[in-house]
Amino acid sequence: MAPVTASSITVIDYHSSPEASNLVLPKPAIRQITCKDWHFEIQRQPAHDTGEHRHNMSLITMVTSKTPINQSIDGQTQRNLVGSNNVFILPAGSLHRCNWRQDIEFMCIGLDAHVFIQVGQELVNPDRIELIPHFATVEDSLIQGILLTLKDELVTSRVASDLFIDQLKTTLVTHILRKYGVRKVQIATYADGLPRHKLNHVLDYIMANLNNSLGLEELAQQVGMSQFYFSRLFKQSLGITPHQYVIQQRVEQAKLLIQKGELSLAEVAYSCGFANQGHFNRHFKLHTGATPKQIARTYKNGKNI
Repeated sequence: MAPVTASSITVIDYHSSPEASNLVLPKPAIRQITCKDWHFEIQRQPAHDTGEHRHNMSLITMVTSKTPINQSIDGQTQRNLVGSNNVFILPAGSLHRCNWRQDIEFMCIGLDAHVFIQVGQELVNPDRIELIPHFATVEDSLIQGILLTLKDELVTSRVASDLFIDQLKTTLVTHILRKYGVRKVQIATYADGLPRHKLNHVLDYIMANLNNSLGLEELAQQVGMSQFYFSRLFKQSLGITPHQYVIQQRVEQAKLLIQKGELSLAEVAYSCGFANQGHFNRHFKLHTGATPKQIARTYKNGKNI
């Protein structure tokens, strides 16, 4: 790979433009989603050389096609890298270049520095958060699983639950800090879950805001904890994740509203905080074994469940 002058190096800034990767790729992404502190996209590209560039976010990329690539990170080069769902890790600001000679498919998530500080505040000194670059040789089943789940949640189902995405993001960032950080993170262990008063407070908050879009950061702030430890202790307390608990309570609230028979099913879905009718139907059937329409018919016929 020939050297490129500093003035010609492209900076990929997803804050300025969600389509920023178009600056170094010949075709637009198949799908891309940008939020305040992360960016996710799915790509299918022809043979190409990206040229040298930098990303303003830390990038976790999984090559989903078995396409050999040549890759350069901060002046170090490896050639003919190929594998099945191999991952590479690119810290924000790293000088990167990649080329491939046949069609390639990949998905990636960009994570803002704020995410690592926010998630890792109780795990490591924010001033010491630093990632180690890794070429596309990483075989990590947890990262693979999270990226595939993100794809399913954001693209296939087209329903993005803030709380579920936050939990995936928190798990991913914690794993990266532990396994791919310059300084290894020590995870404290707790046996008893959340203190009873904190658990009661957050459960009351959830019930009072079921019809809103609840996020993990929002819930963690209610008890003054990081997202990682809040999720961990919440599950120790109740045996399920915050996302699972919120969905469970929304379904129970929906059953009560359906029984009253005063609202349409679409109004019930909205009142209980479901993203849309499809989201409502999917989770309702998963928890009750029946669709909302079937349950409504049962109540209308005078039967109890």
